[in-house]
Amino acid sequence: MFAAVLIVVLLVVLLAPSWGVLYLRRTTFEQAIEAAWRIWIAQVIISVALTVLADRLGFTNPAGYTLAICLLVGFAGAVFLRSRTNRPHPTS
Repeated sequence: MFAAVLIVVLLVVLLAPSWGVLYLRRTTFEQAIEAAWRIWIAQVIISVALTVLADRLGFTNPAGYTLAICLLVGFAGAVFLRSRTNRPHPTS
């Protein structure tokens, strides 16, 4: 049960910055899912890969580097999503 709660907390830390960007843009739920589902999948894959890499390199604080990786990848995804939504749509 503890592992499930921990995974949910890490996913919230990972995806909350992107949700914040979409919330500030006043997007609807459908627009948010359409705009961000690829970014969220990429964020999860990148954070898992970086966590495994940090473990293989022998870092000594697994909780610290996992939280830091999720937080930094989450902010990077939010910045990417914000820059992507600022561009004008090609059909307009």
